[in-house]
Amino acid sequence: MLITLCYVYLWVRFHKCYSVLIRSGLSRLNSRSFSFSICSCSASEPEPPAGHHSAGRRQHSLHPLEDNIFLQLGNKAVYVTEPQEAKATVLKWLHTHADGDGVLTISKASLRLASNLEFQDGPLLPEGSLALLTDSSDSQSWPQFSMEIYSKNLKTNLLGHTLLFAEVVTSTMDLLEGLILHIPKDVGLIAVAAQQSQGKGRGKNAWLSPLGCAMFTLRVQVELSSRLGQKIPFLQHLAALAIVEAVRTLPGYQDIDLRVKWPNDIYHGNLMKLGGVLVTSTVIGSTFHLLIGCGFNVTNSSPTVCVNDLIKQYNIQHNCSLQPLRCDQLIARTVNCLEALINSFQQGGPDAVLPTYYKRWLHSGTTVRLWTEEGLEAQVVGLDPNGFLQVYSKDQGVVSVEPDGNSFDMLKNLLVIKQR
Repeated sequence: MLITLCYVYLWVRFHKCYSVLIRSGLSRLNSRSFSFSICSCSASEPEPPAGHHSAGRRQHSLHPLEDNIFLQLGNKAVYVTEPQEAKATVLKWLHTHADGDGVLTISKASLRLASNLEFQDGPLLPEGSLALLTDSSDSQSWPQFSMEIYSKNLKTNLLGHTLLFAEVVTSTMDLLEGLILHIPKDVGLIAVAAQQSQGKGRGKNAWLSPLGCAMFTLRVQVELSSRLGQKIPFLQHLAALAIVEAVRTLPGYQDIDLRVKWPNDIYHGNLMKLGGVLVTSTVIGSTFHLLIGCGFNVTNSSPTVCVNDLIKQYNIQHNCSLQPLRCDQLIARTVNCLEALINSFQQGGPDAVLPTYYKRWLHSGTTVRLWTEEGLEAQVVGLDPNGFLQVYSKDQGVVSVEPDGNSFDMLKNLLVIKQR
């Protein structure tokens, strides 16, 4: 613990100079044996009316909070309710695929099924493995995440109902990569972390993952024959839009200047990045199996700026008192918005979502240079029918640019090839 505090001091005092040392320390911490719990939650009752911020007792819901399974990675108390249908489905799969010692090996993790008592007694775990606690304890919230707040804000039919929470993990992508092809289809799986030691961005980019950043990976399945399946590049645009909508559709927060930067970033104005999206896919048979990784700053003002900074600034400028937001709240709302956007796209195609997307993005009418600072001058037109960026130049006419391998350099107003 003392070593960890020293790393934190170095980060605050010298910032970039010791970032490599801090990452190394977090990696060593992550290599130790930890525990986690698994939870499944149902959408709850509607949110309170606009302007209502009291923390009154929850009213009766058709989907009680007890219909949950929790997955926590960390060395604190864990919580799993008595078996319910959703929990039983997940645990049955885990037990079926574990070996005789109760160890389940997936692509980037090794899970040991254990009771809370067994873990407290110190089960023998292979190096880097995680203990999956399958019985209940007294707690259902952690310093950075409350299952009650998450459940209260979750309104989806499927997405995000089975939650894996990690206090410290390499990345939430790592937790799900070995599970998405095998967990039953009707399990809406999401992994959430308070901190990541090896967060992932596009290409070979790393994503800094301090406390206060909302970090999660969501499992989504899309049929190839569906409207979205035929235009799958749109999914990353929908995910980025969902993050922005999670904030700006809250009553009173509609003017918070949070925007989408093509193809997958979240910005304040046009210069300050708050977050991003990474989507990976595997095709088996007639189905896309996708992982949508999201990270955006909610309560952490470093290394750039966070959502609550924007709210504080807005309150000062407009003499109002909007309340700060929470990671668990915005993660649930993002999942809500994404499921709604996917449903709209499946029913109406691109035309059903593009008006909202253009309302929230940075690029309408923007003049850019293609590929180099001396390259062709072009004007952004919009997205083409496949989700690629369309630009118009006098020399080449309308050109479509794929999101994979290309990115905007906002400082230079330049459309560049993404370095790998």
